[in-house]
Amino acid sequence: MTSVTRLRTLLAAALVAAIVVTAVPALAGQPTDPVSGLVGELAGHSSHERRDRADYGHTSAPDGTLRRGCNNYPYRYVVSTPTGDWSLETFLDDRTGETVASGAYWSDGDPKRDRVHFRFCRYSTYAGRFTIRAKLLWYNDQGEHKVWLKPSHFRLRRP
Repeated sequence: MTSVTRLRTLLAAALVAAIVVTAVPALAGQPTDPVSGLVGELAGHSSHERRDRADYGHTSAPDGTLRRGCNNYPYRYVVSTPTGDWSLETFLDDRTGETVASGAYWSDGDPKRDRVHFRFCRYSTYAGRFTIRAKLLWYNDQGEHKVWLKPSHFRLRRP
């Protein structure tokens, strides 16, 4: 073995040793379960907790009668966000898909669960199945997060 080959071998060994020494502390903080890491991400698993949209809250409303004139129709919302800084927008769609009413609620002035109402008029609304859609936003150090809650449904019949 020549002195140049011997020097290259020593440099390569030193480089490998440096990589191993710096990689060991980085690996120590990694999760030890077999599904974590790249394989887990590809399989749909993550070290971060994944939540279903139903875990963030829901809306509901009782069936009722579509009364003459303009009236308030009650519904409930429940919000369950990872932080205390949130906003909720609700949209009421009639059977044709047209949005006939909406609402907006914020963590600064509204509770995480409440009974509220939509106000709309019978002369401009069809009786039938109504859908409540709700867009929930919450905020943390990483910024704004958005989730659409699962739509809820109720019926209003003509008297």
